[in-house]
Amino acid sequence: MSNFFNEFSDKSSCRNSGMCSIDPSSYALEELLLNEIKQIAFYIVKLSDFKDQFPLCGKNMQSDKPDDEIKIMQDAIRALSVIIVNTAFRLDDYTKLIYGLEEQKQIIKTKYLDCCKERKIKYELVENADKLPKSPELTNLLKAGEVIVVEKQKHYEPKKLDLIELIIIFAKTTSINIEKLRHLGYTNPEWNFKILKFLNYANFSSRKIDKIKKKICDFSEVSIQIWKKLIEKLEEKYGKRIENTINLEIKEGKSILVSGSDLDELDKLLDALQDKDINIYTNSTLFSAFGYPHFSKYKNLIGHFGAENAEADFTKFKGPIFTTQNFLQKMDYLRHGTIYTTKIVAPERMIRIDNYDFKPLIESAINSEGFSKNDEKFIEKITLKYNKEKIDDIIKQAQGKELSVIVGSYKKDEIIKRFSTGEIIELESPVEIELLIHILEHAQCDNLNLIFTHCGPNTINILLSTLYANPKKIYFAKCPNSLINPHTTSAMTEEFDVEII
Repeated sequence: MSNFFNEFSDKSSCRNSGMCSIDPSSYALEELLLNEIKQIAFYIVKLSDFKDQFPLCGKNMQSDKPDDEIKIMQDAIRALSVIIVNTAFRLDDYTKLIYGLEEQKQIIKTKYLDCCKERKIKYELVENADKLPKSPELTNLLKAGEVIVVEKQKHYEPKKLDLIELIIIFAKTTSINIEKLRHLGYTNPEWNFKILKFLNYANFSSRKIDKIKKKICDFSEVSIQIWKKLIEKLEEKYGKRIENTINLEIKEGKSILVSGSDLDELDKLLDALQDKDINIYTNSTLFSAFGYPHFSKYKNLIGHFGAENAEADFTKFKGPIFTTQNFLQKMDYLRHGTIYTTKIVAPERMIRIDNYDFKPLIESAINSEGFSKNDEKFIEKITLKYNKEKIDDIIKQAQGKELSVIVGSYKKDEIIKRFSTGEIIELESPVEIELLIHILEHAQCDNLNLIFTHCGPNTINILLSTLYANPKKIYFAKCPNSLINPHTTSAMTEEFDVEII
């Protein structure tokens, strides 16, 4: 099945249902959540400026970043990593998160105002800092979010609004990587601060377009450093990445499907199942587990099931499903399956896994139908390529010539034909970042074309993280509005000369 990676394209559940659009309710609620985080970012940056000028201003400000500030920043980054893609979600999760941020905002705001009073300096407040409704009912939250959306559109000219949306998605997806690092035991308060400082640029309608563009390019260097650290920590924990195979077979037996992108949560589940007769299959971009030696020790990790279409994959699977914290697929039209999750704001119909207690999930798998002998399929294995030496040879051959790097396999034949006059490197994994960083560090970027064929927030982050290298040209897949906000696409095409293919 050589076109396995071709399945990771612009497919989504909304296409199956004929409803590809941005849901206004989800957008309003995400804007309301973002409004709280942006206010925290504003006061965090203001306090940092104070400490540069007045090191002893306020209580507990003798250190560079006091413990309470570090915690507030960490919690803000955790909240920033939440991307609401489903119209139906657990309201309790959302209100607990947003009202918790409100409390922390008041703490950091009070500290800032105290410093202003102490130094007799005129204080500043966030533009359009709408308050949360006193009663956390859904209708009240929606109305508050809708007000923010209207105000945002009123105060920003279209081009600037597009760039602000780009800042937001870049900051949010970088926060996801920070969360993954935290799960791996690594924290860096300075990176948390840099993300919030970057997000703070979304608070000012008066910023000039050229300055915003420069801040986005500058932040790409921060993002790429975070990617490098994530790669380093993954290899420390799971072994040096290798070229390996992805098994696509289906075996008889009780089974669990794991979907998302969090290797640490897959690892925890596999560890809990070592003495159980339950087969585990990865889904979505968790196929990356097969590139790390650590995961080969788990005998019940059978292989990969499906691609990246939750509705199709989950409906076909004969067992419970576990979605990790950073699972980002639309689930509103799913009509089958018992689904468990660790998501911060979980979609409805999902059962919460707390403190990685997998007992309910395991019990569900034992009681499920499972795959029968008739379901068994033995499909050829797919190679998850990882060959730096071959890439270095192509880079050498491309000296003085055009070099095109294709990330993902969607419409690959068409793309190869288009760029056939120069040298081509094919990175079949749609979320390949490690080899891409290697190429950026060793190739002549003024002759480099980057072609991203996969739609999704993670791909947007990878694309934006390459801006620091100033490649010759960047190309991006045509994505439905349900997957990529059209403001984001518009900003990339108009302000950063990204061509849609």
